[in-house]
Amino acid sequence: MSSSIPSAPRRILSALKVLIVDDSPHMQAILKRVLTDMNIRDLVVAKDGEAGLTELRRIHPDFIFVDWTVKPEGGSHFARAVRSLEDGVLARTPLIMMAAQSDVMRVKGARDAGINAFLAKPASVQAIMSRVLWVLSDARPFIQSDHYTGPDRRTRTLAHEGDERRQALVPPPAKPARTARHAAR
Repeated sequence: MSSSIPSAPRRILSALKVLIVDDSPHMQAILKRVLTDMNIRDLVVAKDGEAGLTELRRIHPDFIFVDWTVKPEGGSHFARAVRSLEDGVLARTPLIMMAAQSDVMRVKGARDAGINAFLAKPASVQAIMSRVLWVLSDARPFIQSDHYTGPDRRTRTLAHEGDERRQALVPPPAKPARTARHAAR
């Protein structure tokens, strides 16, 4: 697996800090193994959302994995708490939401909470790596409004007929075709 990432990006990855907010020792071990194989060494685990917020403030991670069912109130609540932090840099920390069920309503709920990417469990090594590389290259503008704070929810370009089509400042990176179960929205 480590040979699938060229040496220059592996050196860049080695400088990253990652926070894992998940109470499952099994999922923690899987993520640690995959991230370590990607050459990411600075990994911190929090077993609940409150500890996750404390660790976020302490270590200033480059991105966060958060489980949908993390205690006490769930991953969407955690995402909204991150997005509402007064520290603007921490509030923009990329979030990868993980869930055992990836039905449309759950994915949309996570997206509307301000996540950057969604990962269905059980996740393959390639899926985890794909989401990490996605959030590191995600160039979508960050939106702050009365009803939503997070990355621009538009991840694809659709044809538009008419005079005033709004445009994102920077188009998102191209994604390989994925099934709905693994869509990052």
